Amino acid sequence: RYDGHKAIFIADRGYESYNGFEHVVRSGNKYLIRVKDIGSQTSITRSLGPFPKDEFDIDVFRMLTLKQTKTTKACPEIYKIVTKSTRFDFMSKDDPWYEFNCRVVRFKITEDTYETVITNLSREEFSMEEIREIYNMRWGEETSFRELKYAIGLNALHAKKRKLIQQEIYARMTMYNFCQRIVQEIKIPKKDKLKYTYQVNFTRSVHIIREFLRKKGGKNPPVEHLIAKEILPIRPGRKYKRHIKPKTVVYFNYRYN
Repeated sequence: RYDGHKAIFIADRGYESYNGFEHVVRSGNKYLIRVKDIGSQTSITRSLGPFPKDEFDIDVFRMLTLKQTKTTKACPEIYKIVTKSTRFDFMSKDDPWYEFNCRVVRFKITEDTYETVITNLSREEFSMEEIREIYNMRWGEETSFRELKYAIGLNALHAKKRKLIQQEIYARMTMYNFCQRIVQEIKIPKKDKLKYTYQVNFTRSVHIIREFLRKKGGKNPPVEHLIAKEILPIRPGRKYKRHIKPKTVVYFNYRYN
Protein backbone atom coordinates (compact mmCIF):
# COMPACT_ATOMS: atom_id res chain seq x y z
CA ARG A 1 0.00 0.00 0.00
CA TYR A 2 3.00 2.31 0.38
CA ASP A 3 3.16 4.95 -2.35
CA GLY A 4 5.70 7.52 -1.16
CA HIS A 5 9.36 8.32 -1.59
CA LYS A 6 11.96 5.57 -1.87
CA ALA A 7 12.28 3.90 1.52
CA ILE A 8 13.98 1.11 3.44
CA PHE A 9 11.44 -1.01 5.34
CA ILE A 10 12.96 -2.18 8.64
CA ALA A 11 11.19 -4.83 10.72
CA ASP A 12 11.85 -7.21 13.59
CA ARG A 13 11.34 -10.96 13.75
CA GLY A 14 7.93 -12.25 12.77
CA TYR A 15 7.54 -10.11 9.64
CA GLU A 16 9.76 -12.19 7.35
CA SER A 17 8.09 -13.94 4.40
CA TYR A 18 8.88 -14.47 0.73
CA ASN A 19 5.63 -12.74 -0.15
CA GLY A 20 6.48 -9.67 1.94
CA PHE A 21 10.02 -9.49 0.57
CA GLU A 22 8.87 -9.55 -3.04
CA HIS A 23 6.08 -7.01 -2.52
CA VAL A 24 8.74 -4.54 -1.32
CA VAL A 25 11.00 -5.40 -4.27
CA ARG A 26 8.16 -5.01 -6.79
CA SER A 27 7.36 -1.59 -5.32
CA GLY A 28 10.91 -0.44 -6.08
CA ASN A 29 11.91 -0.10 -2.41
CA LYS A 30 14.36 -1.83 -0.08
CA TYR A 31 13.87 -3.97 3.00
CA LEU A 32 15.98 -5.00 5.99
CA ILE A 33 14.22 -7.51 8.21
CA ARG A 34 15.58 -9.37 11.20
CA VAL A 35 14.93 -13.11 11.23
CA LYS A 36 15.46 -15.86 13.77
CA ASP A 37 19.08 -16.91 14.00
CA ILE A 38 20.42 -19.80 11.94
CA GLY A 39 20.14 -22.22 14.87
CA SER A 40 16.35 -21.88 15.13
CA GLN A 41 14.23 -24.75 13.83
CA THR A 42 11.55 -22.34 12.57
CA SER A 43 13.79 -19.74 10.97
CA ILE A 44 13.35 -18.87 7.30
CA THR A 45 17.14 -19.19 7.00
CA ARG A 46 16.80 -22.99 7.23
CA SER A 47 15.43 -23.01 3.67
CA LEU A 48 18.14 -20.59 2.48
CA GLY A 49 21.18 -22.26 4.10
CA PRO A 50 23.40 -23.90 5.08
CA PHE A 51 25.39 -20.99 6.51
CA PRO A 52 28.63 -20.64 8.51
CA LYS A 53 28.35 -20.41 12.30
CA ASP A 54 30.27 -17.14 12.48
CA GLU A 55 29.64 -13.73 10.88
CA PHE A 56 28.84 -13.84 7.16
CA ASP A 57 27.45 -11.77 4.29
CA ILE A 58 26.10 -14.06 1.56
CA ASP A 59 23.92 -13.58 -1.53
CA VAL A 60 21.29 -16.31 -1.81
CA PHE A 61 19.24 -17.54 -4.76
CA ARG A 62 16.25 -19.87 -4.62
CA MET A 63 13.81 -20.90 -7.31
CA LEU A 64 10.41 -20.76 -5.64
CA THR A 65 7.98 -23.27 -7.05
CA LEU A 66 4.60 -24.90 -6.58
CA LYS A 67 5.89 -28.11 -8.16
CA GLN A 68 6.55 -30.99 -5.78
CA THR A 69 8.58 -33.21 -8.05
CA LYS A 70 11.50 -35.53 -7.38
CA THR A 71 13.88 -32.88 -8.70
CA THR A 72 12.59 -30.02 -6.54
CA LYS A 73 12.55 -32.23 -3.44
CA ALA A 74 16.03 -33.60 -4.09
CA CYS A 75 17.65 -30.16 -4.54
CA PRO A 76 16.65 -27.93 -1.58
CA GLU A 77 19.76 -25.80 -2.18
CA ILE A 78 18.18 -24.68 -5.48
CA TYR A 79 14.42 -25.05 -5.10
CA LYS A 80 12.05 -23.88 -2.38
CA ILE A 81 8.62 -25.48 -2.53
CA VAL A 82 5.83 -23.04 -1.64
CA THR A 83 2.93 -24.99 -0.16
CA LYS A 84 -0.74 -24.06 -0.30
CA SER A 85 -0.65 -22.85 3.30
CA THR A 86 2.06 -20.31 2.40
CA ARG A 87 0.75 -17.22 0.68
CA PHE A 88 2.71 -16.05 -2.34
CA ASP A 89 1.03 -13.65 -4.76
CA PHE A 90 3.43 -13.96 -7.70
CA MET A 91 2.90 -17.59 -8.72
CA SER A 92 0.01 -19.55 -10.16
CA LYS A 93 -0.67 -22.98 -11.61
CA ASP A 94 0.01 -21.55 -15.07
CA ASP A 95 3.32 -20.02 -13.94
CA PRO A 96 4.60 -22.07 -10.96
CA TRP A 97 8.19 -20.71 -10.93
CA TYR A 98 9.66 -17.58 -9.38
CA GLU A 99 13.30 -16.47 -8.99
CA PHE A 100 14.03 -15.18 -5.49
CA ASN A 101 17.23 -13.33 -4.62
CA CYS A 102 18.26 -11.85 -1.30
CA ARG A 103 21.24 -11.04 0.88
CA VAL A 104 21.61 -12.76 4.25
CA VAL A 105 23.82 -10.96 6.80
CA ARG A 106 24.80 -12.28 10.23
CA PHE A 107 26.76 -10.00 12.53
CA LYS A 108 27.99 -10.23 16.10
CA ILE A 109 26.42 -8.03 18.81
CA THR A 110 28.24 -9.52 21.82
CA GLU A 111 30.98 -12.09 22.26
CA ASP A 112 28.58 -15.02 21.95
CA THR A 113 25.36 -13.62 20.40
CA TYR A 114 24.51 -12.79 16.80
CA GLU A 115 21.74 -11.14 14.80
CA THR A 116 20.66 -12.31 11.34
CA VAL A 117 18.92 -10.07 8.81
CA ILE A 118 17.66 -10.56 5.27
CA THR A 119 17.83 -7.62 2.89
CA ASN A 120 17.97 -6.56 -0.74
CA LEU A 121 20.39 -3.67 -0.07
CA SER A 122 23.37 -3.99 -2.38
CA ARG A 123 26.78 -4.81 -1.00
CA GLU A 124 28.35 -2.04 -3.10
CA GLU A 125 26.29 0.62 -1.31
CA PHE A 126 25.93 -0.88 2.18
CA SER A 127 28.64 -2.79 4.02
CA MET A 128 27.98 -5.20 6.90
CA GLU A 129 28.76 -2.46 9.42
CA GLU A 130 26.29 -0.11 7.75
CA ILE A 131 23.64 -2.86 7.76
CA ARG A 132 24.18 -3.19 11.50
CA GLU A 133 23.78 0.58 11.99
CA ILE A 134 20.61 0.74 9.88
CA TYR A 135 18.97 -2.04 11.86
CA ASN A 136 19.97 -0.33 15.11
CA MET A 137 18.07 2.79 13.97
CA ARG A 138 14.76 1.08 14.73
CA TRP A 139 15.59 0.74 18.44
CA GLY A 140 13.82 4.05 19.07
CA GLU A 141 10.57 2.38 18.00
CA GLU A 142 11.06 -0.33 20.63
CA THR A 143 11.54 2.22 23.42
CA SER A 144 8.55 4.24 22.17
CA PHE A 145 6.27 1.19 22.27
CA ARG A 146 7.59 0.33 25.74
CA GLU A 147 6.67 3.80 27.01
CA LEU A 148 3.31 3.69 25.23
CA LYS A 149 2.47 0.32 26.80
CA TYR A 150 3.71 0.79 30.35
CA ALA A 151 4.15 4.51 31.06
CA ILE A 152 0.95 5.53 29.24
CA GLY A 153 -0.92 2.29 30.03
CA LEU A 154 -1.75 0.73 26.67
CA ASN A 155 -0.90 -2.79 27.87
CA ALA A 156 -4.43 -3.09 29.31
CA LEU A 157 -7.74 -1.88 27.90
CA HIS A 158 -11.04 -1.16 29.65
CA ALA A 159 -13.38 -1.40 26.67
CA LYS A 160 -14.76 -4.54 25.01
CA LYS A 161 -16.37 -3.15 21.85
CA ARG A 162 -14.17 -2.55 18.82
CA LYS A 163 -14.84 1.17 18.41
CA LEU A 164 -14.30 1.86 22.09
CA ILE A 165 -11.02 -0.09 22.03
CA GLN A 166 -9.90 2.03 19.07
CA GLN A 167 -10.89 5.13 21.02
CA GLU A 168 -8.71 4.06 23.95
CA ILE A 169 -5.75 3.36 21.65
CA TYR A 170 -6.00 6.76 19.95
CA ALA A 171 -6.45 8.51 23.30
CA ARG A 172 -3.28 6.95 24.67
CA MET A 173 -1.33 7.70 21.50
CA THR A 174 -2.47 11.32 21.72
CA MET A 175 -1.39 11.40 25.36
CA TYR A 176 1.99 9.93 24.43
CA ASN A 177 2.60 12.53 21.71
CA PHE A 178 1.48 15.33 24.02
CA CYS A 179 3.86 14.21 26.79
CA GLN A 180 6.74 13.80 24.36
CA ARG A 181 6.23 17.33 23.03
CA ILE A 182 6.52 18.70 26.56
CA VAL A 183 9.44 16.47 27.61
CA GLN A 184 11.44 17.36 24.49
CA GLU A 185 11.35 21.04 25.51
CA ILE A 186 12.77 20.42 29.00
CA LYS A 187 16.34 21.67 29.30
CA ILE A 188 18.53 19.89 31.85
CA PRO A 189 21.42 22.09 33.01
CA LYS A 190 24.86 20.50 32.62
CA LYS A 191 27.24 20.50 35.56
CA ASP A 192 30.92 19.72 35.25
CA LYS A 193 31.16 17.77 38.52
CA LEU A 194 28.46 15.26 37.61
CA LYS A 195 29.63 11.82 36.53
CA TYR A 196 26.83 11.15 34.04
CA THR A 197 24.77 13.00 31.49
CA TYR A 198 21.13 13.09 32.58
CA GLN A 199 17.82 12.68 30.79
CA VAL A 200 14.19 13.29 31.78
CA ASN A 201 12.37 10.41 33.47
CA PHE A 202 9.53 9.96 30.98
CA THR A 203 7.40 7.74 33.24
CA ARG A 204 7.41 10.27 36.08
CA SER A 205 6.75 13.04 33.55
CA VAL A 206 3.60 11.26 32.36
CA HIS A 207 2.27 11.06 35.93
CA ILE A 208 2.97 14.77 36.47
CA ILE A 209 1.25 15.80 33.24
CA ARG A 210 -1.73 13.51 33.87
CA GLU A 211 -2.17 14.93 37.37
CA PHE A 212 -1.93 18.47 35.97
CA LEU A 213 -4.68 17.76 33.42
CA ARG A 214 -6.97 16.28 36.08
CA LYS A 215 -6.80 19.28 38.40
CA LYS A 216 -9.45 21.95 38.05
CA GLY A 217 -8.66 25.40 39.36
CA GLY A 218 -6.39 26.07 42.28
CA LYS A 219 -2.72 26.91 42.10
CA ASN A 220 -0.58 24.53 40.09
CA PRO A 221 3.22 24.83 39.95
CA PRO A 222 4.75 25.02 36.45
CA VAL A 223 4.79 21.56 34.86
CA GLU A 224 8.22 22.18 33.34
CA HIS A 225 9.67 22.92 36.77
CA LEU A 226 8.34 19.65 38.22
CA ILE A 227 9.46 17.55 35.26
CA ALA A 228 12.96 19.03 35.29
CA LYS A 229 13.44 17.58 38.78
CA GLU A 230 12.67 14.04 37.58
CA ILE A 231 15.88 13.00 35.84
CA LEU A 232 17.81 9.78 35.29
CA PRO A 233 21.50 9.20 34.47
CA ILE A 234 22.40 7.92 31.02
CA ARG A 235 24.63 4.85 31.35
CA PRO A 236 25.86 3.75 27.89
CA GLY A 237 26.27 0.03 27.38
CA ARG A 238 24.24 -0.93 30.44
CA LYS A 239 22.19 -4.07 29.97
CA TYR A 240 20.17 -6.56 31.97
CA LYS A 241 19.38 -10.21 31.41
CA ARG A 242 15.90 -10.57 29.97
CA HIS A 243 13.60 -12.55 32.27
CA ILE A 244 10.75 -14.02 30.25
CA LYS A 245 7.67 -15.10 32.16
CA PRO A 246 4.10 -15.90 31.09
CA LYS A 247 1.44 -13.23 31.49
CA THR A 248 -2.10 -13.93 32.59
CA VAL A 249 -5.21 -12.40 31.10
CA VAL A 250 -6.55 -9.13 32.55
CA TYR A 251 -10.07 -9.99 33.76
CA PHE A 252 -13.06 -7.67 33.78
CA ASN A 253 -14.10 -8.60 37.33
CA TYR A 254 -14.64 -4.97 38.24
CA ARG A 255 -17.67 -5.00 35.92
CA TYR A 256 -19.57 -7.45 38.12
CA ASN A 257 -22.28 -6.06 40.35
